[in-house]
Amino acid sequence: MSFRKLQVIGLLFTMLMVNNIYSQTSKKGIPLKQILQKLEELHQIKFSYSDDVIKDKLITKVSYDDSLEDLLLKFEEQSGLIFKQATERYILVLEKKKPRPGVLCGYIKDIFSKETIEGVSVYIEEKKVGVFSDENGYFELKQAEKNDILIISYGGYKTIKKTVGSIDGNDCKTFEIEEYSSELDEVLINSYLVNGISKNKDGSIAIKPQQRDILPGLTEPDILQSVQLLPGVLSPNETSSGLHIRGGTPDQNLVLFDGIRIYNPAHFFGMISAFNPYIIEEVNVLSEGVGAQYGNHVSGVVDIRTKSKVAKEISAAFGSNLTHADAFLKMPLGKKASILVSGRRSLSDFFETSTFQSLAKKVFQNTVIDQNEKNDVDQVFDKNNRFYFQDFNTKLNLEIGENDQLMLHQLFVSNKLDYRFGLSDGSFLQTDQLDVKNIGLGANWMKQWDEKLSQETTVYYSDYDLNYSFIGGQNVDPVFSQSSLKKNSIKEFSFKTELKNQFRKNHQIGYGFELINNDVAYNLGRTYSFAPDSDYNIEEASSSTIYALYSNYIYENEDKFNIRIGLRNTYFSLEKLFFVTPRIYTQVKVFPNFWANFSYEKKQQNISQIIEFSTNDFGLENYVWSLSNKNEIPILKSDQFSSGLVFRKNDWMIDVNAYHKKIDGLTSLGQSVATNANIIANGSSTSKGINFLLKKRFNDYTSWISYSYGDTKFTFPQTNEGNPFSGNNDITHRLRWSHNYKVGNFDFSLGWVYRTGIPFTEVLERNNNGTQEFFFGDINGRRLESYQRLDFSSTYQFNISKNKKWKGKLGVSFLNIFDRSNKLQRSFFLTNGQNSNVVLGTTDTVSLGFTPNVMFRIIYN
Repeated sequence: MSFRKLQVIGLLFTMLMVNNIYSQTSKKGIPLKQILQKLEELHQIKFSYSDDVIKDKLITKVSYDDSLEDLLLKFEEQSGLIFKQATERYILVLEKKKPRPGVLCGYIKDIFSKETIEGVSVYIEEKKVGVFSDENGYFELKQAEKNDILIISYGGYKTIKKTVGSIDGNDCKTFEIEEYSSELDEVLINSYLVNGISKNKDGSIAIKPQQRDILPGLTEPDILQSVQLLPGVLSPNETSSGLHIRGGTPDQNLVLFDGIRIYNPAHFFGMISAFNPYIIEEVNVLSEGVGAQYGNHVSGVVDIRTKSKVAKEISAAFGSNLTHADAFLKMPLGKKASILVSGRRSLSDFFETSTFQSLAKKVFQNTVIDQNEKNDVDQVFDKNNRFYFQDFNTKLNLEIGENDQLMLHQLFVSNKLDYRFGLSDGSFLQTDQLDVKNIGLGANWMKQWDEKLSQETTVYYSDYDLNYSFIGGQNVDPVFSQSSLKKNSIKEFSFKTELKNQFRKNHQIGYGFELINNDVAYNLGRTYSFAPDSDYNIEEASSSTIYALYSNYIYENEDKFNIRIGLRNTYFSLEKLFFVTPRIYTQVKVFPNFWANFSYEKKQQNISQIIEFSTNDFGLENYVWSLSNKNEIPILKSDQFSSGLVFRKNDWMIDVNAYHKKIDGLTSLGQSVATNANIIANGSSTSKGINFLLKKRFNDYTSWISYSYGDTKFTFPQTNEGNPFSGNNDITHRLRWSHNYKVGNFDFSLGWVYRTGIPFTEVLERNNNGTQEFFFGDINGRRLESYQRLDFSSTYQFNISKNKKWKGKLGVSFLNIFDRSNKLQRSFFLTNGQNSNVVLGTTDTVSLGFTPNVMFRIIYN
């Protein structure tokens, strides 16, 4: 028998022995200390306890896929201990006190967070006796008799009334009080892909960056790149912001940051999210079952929220990777207020790393910057390419009353490029300058009128500005000058208020009003000293106000059945059009561990992007935002049906969803579709597909496979004889297989993705009786080669200080490990060849090459 066979037999024997020992242990229970150590690794928390308190405590039926809150509740029930959240990271494990004769004792906790509450009033009204709970939520009340009514009351929470005689006096009981809230329990699956990503009962996906496990190729929880790993979300051009959700395009999505609409959600021409992930509490991604409160979009919703609760202690962090550095500070301002400040800035204008160079190579390929570099073989010209990005956020949280909360926030996103190309003597010089900014100011007021009725009001101002200018010239013979410009701006103001009333036990109804005012303008121009007749200057400016009344009804019976019905009534002032659009999502538990769902929704959108050719030779940011105008750019309208099945049992999870979506009102200007006689044409798209996800967890190892089939067809009456053809970014098949493994303080993630290539229209050549002719083949009739990429990432976390308040984190990632050159886009051009004949050329846009990155962070909390 060979040594290799002996190794295999030994390994199998060891696995069987470990499994046998584990099975025997599981029947009796797992030591609580062992479980707590495991949870400390999974959730980056710390339990504080005495060994005597948890000694001999055993826990049965532990599933680490459950939320931390659910697990702690189970531990309390099985161990008789109390788990108290001391800080965001530290949890105290306390022994319950035993009641003294003639004394009623107990603990007060929040019903959802399970945190003990200090200062709760516990009293017997008839006897005028009462006490307050201490810092551990504990109270003792004397003179309590069997027929007395015990009242537990705390500001912002529902009051509890109990007869003393109904309370078991053999132990100090726990009383859970519920905060006034209009929200029903949302979560269906706690660990969807990994910890920190959950699937809600309304079909949405929630991502909590601070709790999210590592993902392939991402050492940091980049928001939009995390979204791309979800089934049904694609980025054909490998950008962070290029989210194609169920056949839609990025400009058809609604991206919100603390309620503010963001029109430029990325840095570095789409490669990096514009949002600092370390200040974000939750991201909700909706591709179906979108509530009526979300308007003016026809595809998906990405709703990003920073922390809304007043901070009770200081926390801070700073760190850097090979593209940018960031820092944030969150601190209380007294007991009723706190402030959050954060900022990020690129490092590229200080020094260029290999990571930046790899990203820049991908971004600037086939632009004037790339062409100048290739053409200047002898390095005759001086070149200077200065680029940087930055973002800055502040948020002020205020508790202005027992049941009132006010949040004020600000967002600033900026990207700047200054490129110069010319001769050192100044006789020839070209400059390209690009400045893209998004500024947001907003306020949220939340009011709890009573235990059933709540109100939320949001006001914001969003200012998007794009400015590009080109100036070129030569002051020696032949003297010439030329220039071009592009400007695009959106000034948006919004007011929104919504009332929610939770009536009966499982019913909730909400009513809302929303007003959105847009001032949108663009300016395109060009001048030529050698051809002044070709000069032009195009200016367009328009204003629109949207008025919307909407309502949502929700019925939810735990996880057995829920239905959500929405109705949105919208008036678009510019087009003078009124729409009534229904939305519905329902989910039913058909068998144990098995749910079925169905949704239908109609939506409209009056702002979208159109392609411009004025600055096409520059090669970056070739789209501008424009309002609809009834004619060339109509209002977009979408209809979507979807249905699916979800299975969840133990550590297995399966999610299957099929959809059919039609969008009317597309324009050839927006989709870059060639038409007869170069007229502007309107058309539609039809997308259908199916998304499949299978996930299995094996203790510290998790693996999931996702597959998406999609088919998007465009129909333009003036193109292709009115016959449907494949959409520009239609990807028929995508397969992703990912793995996560955790050992000690190390996390590892490996992911492989395969997808079919996108379609393109081939340009063909023929000889017509001695005349050279070029013509288009079938529209999007050919496809690029298939796309494959393997990504890896790993992080290591460690303590810096003895009190464990200062921590560190190291990370490394490798994108496209095998440096595969995937083709993302193909275009054609004509050039003069030898003998004055015309030659047909091909230009391919290729994917990101092998790209390493390193991350380091210091955290204080």
